[in-house]
Amino acid sequence: MFISDEVASKPDLSLFEYQERASASNQFRGTPEAFNQLRYGFFGEVGGILAAIKKSKRDLGPAEQANVTEELGDALWYLTTVAIECNHSLNEIGLTALKELQRRLEVEHTRPTGNVTFNEFDGLIAFCRSKLAADSRTATLCGLGSHCGQLMAVSSVEDLGSHSSLDLLGSLLADMVLVCAQFNLEFARVAEANLQKFESRWPREGTAYRPLFDNTYSELEQLPRRFTMRFIELQGPDGVPYVIQQMKGVNIGDRLTDNRTQPDGYRFHDVFHLAYIAHLGWSPVIRGLLKLKRKSNPQVDRDEDGARAMIIEEGIATWIFNHAYRHKYFTDTAPGKLEYGVLKQVREMVKGYEVYECPLWQWEKAILEGFKVFRELCQAEGGDVTVDMNDRSITFSEIKDEEKPALLVLPKRKMVVGAVPPHMNKEEA
Repeated sequence: MFISDEVASKPDLSLFEYQERASASNQFRGTPEAFNQLRYGFFGEVGGILAAIKKSKRDLGPAEQANVTEELGDALWYLTTVAIECNHSLNEIGLTALKELQRRLEVEHTRPTGNVTFNEFDGLIAFCRSKLAADSRTATLCGLGSHCGQLMAVSSVEDLGSHSSLDLLGSLLADMVLVCAQFNLEFARVAEANLQKFESRWPREGTAYRPLFDNTYSELEQLPRRFTMRFIELQGPDGVPYVIQQMKGVNIGDRLTDNRTQPDGYRFHDVFHLAYIAHLGWSPVIRGLLKLKRKSNPQVDRDEDGARAMIIEEGIATWIFNHAYRHKYFTDTAPGKLEYGVLKQVREMVKGYEVYECPLWQWEKAILEGFKVFRELCQAEGGDVTVDMNDRSITFSEIKDEEKPALLVLPKRKMVVGAVPPHMNKEEA
């Protein structure tokens, strides 16, 4: 096999390991429509690749390279899962692809054997770099599109179990390797980045939460590891409901209304900040309210716990809320099914902050669990919300009848503009 000096020292990810890890995140596995859904997904990713580099005579900038890397990685994932549905292993396809690349690059024929690694593809490309002309990019892209069309023309999964179909899947993998090479991308890095992406979204069994961000700080600057926040709903003099929050009998923050003509429950939205604490170990907003900013470290105090971080957190809560409003507050969204685009956007909003280190699956737990408790608060018109940072949980319980405050409805007062008339005393005014 071809392993050049420049790739010999890099992580040696095998196609077998990639398949094992990639298939663990296959949400279509075992369903009747798995084959079609997976090949539709592959077709979509190839379309994304072609769209991203349609001006193929130009080199890609950093943003375009990142986009193409992600699209190629997703295409690799779909190709792998399609192969599994057809009872082919990715390693079989890799051996076929290496043979096909040797043919295309006019390398002395050797029959590939054994467990293929992604470095072997990059090594072969490095060995044949001089044969990759820039003016052949269009032909490579057209070849990828053509082979993808052949895959879409297959009538059933059984038809892809043949040897000729193994050649088709191998040709598709060879096409992707050449696309990487012609746009200065490493196939091994594409595969590794893709695994990071999918395992951030769908973690491997036994994956632990990221350690809490304030573990190394004094308890005086740590978020409380277990606490209960009481949400009390009352009515204002105009009949508009508002919420007061209490912790150990002390009011926390300002009273909140929906601030919207059509009520939508947003007065309970601080529960989302509590969910961020439970599942992310993060909430600059609650740190500020509880006077727990990490002032022992001026930079962390200023940047991680400061006003801009609070504004970003509030912006995330509002943006997700508006999205959830159109999706029944995620009532029917099962774990693992929250839109990837939503999670990706949220994580991009915190780039540069400590919470960016949290994987997408932790964000999903924070969002879905937060909305579960939010719905319970709305249904019960208030209640107790308990956060346990050690357990990584957030739970709801109703307020006992004897602990409920009297419903305060303040009487409307007469508005007197100017001096008080002689016949009225101050109390009447």
